[in-house]
Amino acid sequence: MASLVKAGRNTWLLLGGSNIGLIVVEGKALIVDSGLDKDSAREVAKALEELGAKAHALIITHAHADHFGGAAALKERLGVKVFAPKFEAAVVENPVFEPLWLFGGASPVKPLRGKFTLAKPCPVDGLLEEGTINFEGIEVKILPLYGHAPGQIGLAFEDSFFCADAFFPLETLSKHGIPYCTDMDLAIATLKKFEEKAWPFEFFLPGHGDILKDPAPLAEVNRKRLEEIRDKVLDLLATPCDEATLMRGLASALGLAYRDLPHYYLCRTTLYSALASLEGGGMVEAFIEGNNLLWRRI
Repeated sequence: MASLVKAGRNTWLLLGGSNIGLIVVEGKALIVDSGLDKDSAREVAKALEELGAKAHALIITHAHADHFGGAAALKERLGVKVFAPKFEAAVVENPVFEPLWLFGGASPVKPLRGKFTLAKPCPVDGLLEEGTINFEGIEVKILPLYGHAPGQIGLAFEDSFFCADAFFPLETLSKHGIPYCTDMDLAIATLKKFEEKAWPFEFFLPGHGDILKDPAPLAEVNRKRLEEIRDKVLDLLATPCDEATLMRGLASALGLAYRDLPHYYLCRTTLYSALASLEGGGMVEAFIEGNNLLWRRI
């Protein structure tokens, strides 16, 4: 069950498996992300009633099922308009894209069709771009937080910054071992901005974990984990090897065990992002030998 926690002057966070943000000004509310499913929508409706507010818009920071799975239920229940960045909006309206690319572009197998990787579709009413947007008199700033997802954005309002999945709490890093990442270079660049205090807000409201006043230490831990993963992949390529060997070696090096098919494929995406980063830096290359796709150092 989610718990409603006040952050800034006019901002709240519904703390749960995936956090949901609320901005409330003079009885008007914006919702930031929707949680996983219709149960999350029910929690939001309850929180808004408690705050005496009516929601006018739902903003999706990025299109992962745990952050937009409740969007359709919220739209139906509260009549809100839904907004998302252009790339992420395509996934919100066509959720099969998430398990589709996890499974290499093929029709996803059954274990990738659960609600944690395949949400219910939801029509998107408007697209978000970087800059300032006014929602029914509530003016917010959209900021890019690319890396974890291709089009992930953050939302700034007054003293608060809703920072989506730019970084994860220590418990999540410990549980999953390999944080999900589609572009390692962009993710690291985003994390460095938090470390450098590029966004001087008083409250940082993440997609997972507690409200923070200084996210720099946690951002540093997240950055170092991604860099560690990339370094270990490069170490493993002292001898040319295939993807399966890299996945086994990475798990062994980090002391983790893949729990199930979704966990394996989520971690594989991060492996691919590490390989893309190394390949982009001119350090590794892929090649075909004996009908096997192998990677090697250059």
